[in-house]
Amino acid sequence: MRALINLYQAIFNPNSLQRTAILYGRSKISYAQLRDETLAFGRGLSLLGVGRGDRVALLLNDSPEFIAAFIAICSYGALAVPINMALRLDEQCAILNDCTASVAIVEKHICELLLDERELIHLLQVVVVDRGEDKQPATTEAQSAQRGHRDRSEATSITTRSLADLFSSAREQPAPEFPDPDQNQPAFILYTSGSTGEPKGAVHRQSDIFYTNETYCREVLRLRDGDRLFSSSRLPFAYGLGNGFMFPLLNGGTTILCREKPTPEVITEVFAVHKPTIFFAVPVVYRLLLDQIRKNPPGIDLDCSSLRLCISAGEALPAQLGDEWEKMFGVPLLDGIGSTEMLHMWMSNHE
Repeated sequence: MRALINLYQAIFNPNSLQRTAILYGRSKISYAQLRDETLAFGRGLSLLGVGRGDRVALLLNDSPEFIAAFIAICSYGALAVPINMALRLDEQCAILNDCTASVAIVEKHICELLLDERELIHLLQVVVVDRGEDKQPATTEAQSAQRGHRDRSEATSITTRSLADLFSSAREQPAPEFPDPDQNQPAFILYTSGSTGEPKGAVHRQSDIFYTNETYCREVLRLRDGDRLFSSSRLPFAYGLGNGFMFPLLNGGTTILCREKPTPEVITEVFAVHKPTIFFAVPVVYRLLLDQIRKNPPGIDLDCSSLRLCISAGEALPAQLGDEWEKMFGVPLLDGIGSTEMLHMWMSNHE
């Protein structure tokens, strides 16, 4: 195990700054650019008054903003709480209440829905990520939304501001301090439904990230220089967080991110444009991709020529499905078992 350092120090080093960290749409984002955005988030956290141990929720699509915010929050000494964008609104609000997040960083298109007559008993500040896709221009001024609660006699004021405004206002803040974490210091919370009942928050330390990197990533994936990792499982899931964030960035590799739901058509385009070398998915996605190939729609062809390894998890991989995939593409498909509570894979096939 490497010495316990913060996530910021582990990811950004002089040897990797000019490498490509993220492929996102048509953009290439270097480690240096990602570092600058992480520092901007760190200054923003200071301006928002976030303290050590505070929870900061992330309601973001897979994006550079998600990754930069996550690194900054954990390295700052607060706890990042990624929330699945595909959950129902009431489920997202329940997680916000359960984790006691006072700050949330959210996509613009869900901000109004989130704040509209919802019982958010801890949330005080919302930072809105506006990607310029709405017809209405985004405001750059902070504003307050007064919300009444059925169970409370006083209204709760939630301050909203755009991410651009936060970065601009925090520009003069001193560089954030990212201290080395204590051995058992919590760093983030991932929610899992478990076997029954409401979603449960599994609390993880930064050292858990390094442990999964030293074990599953190094023993099974065996990353090589120039590897590009693409995960159809999203970043708020433990599986996706390791695949699309921890493993590539802790090893100087490249992660491929897409905001869109990873349909067979979207995956086909990602393969064609970004040429991943390792692909992660659940069995149903492999089945859908094979079904698409059998139908062979005009102009659609899944180009797997860049792949050297495929990974399946989330549920048992049927032997016939694995054999069919390997026979069609000549790429090993490894089956693994993991859990949110254990952060990532704890049992896996090897090549």
